[in-house]
Amino acid sequence: MTIEILCLALLVVSVLTNLTVQGIRSILDKKSANYSANIMAAITSVVISAALSAAYLVWTETALNSKLAVELIALMYLSFLVATNGYDKIMQAIKQIKDMADSK
Repeated sequence: MTIEILCLALLVVSVLTNLTVQGIRSILDKKSANYSANIMAAITSVVISAALSAAYLVWTETALNSKLAVELIALMYLSFLVATNGYDKIMQAIKQIKDMADSK
C-alpha cells in the first residue's frame, strides 16, 4: 500500500465516520439516549477502517503480510485520532473564533 492510498483511505474513513456519527447522534438525540460522542466516534472509525481495509485486500487480491498489517493498524489508529478530534472540535474552534471576533 502506497502512502497515497493510505492517505486517501484515511480521508474516506474520516468522512464516512463523521457522517455516520452525526446520523447516529441525531437518532440518539431524538430518543434522549445517554451516550459518549467520542467513544461512539472511536468505535465507528475503527469499524469503518477495518471494513475498508478488508475491501481493499479483496479488491486488490493482496495477501496479508506483516508490512500491510502494520499499515492497516496505522490506518485504524489514525482514523481513531481523526474521529476523536473531528467534528465537535472543529465546531468548537469555529465558535471560539466567532466569539473572539464579536468581542472586538
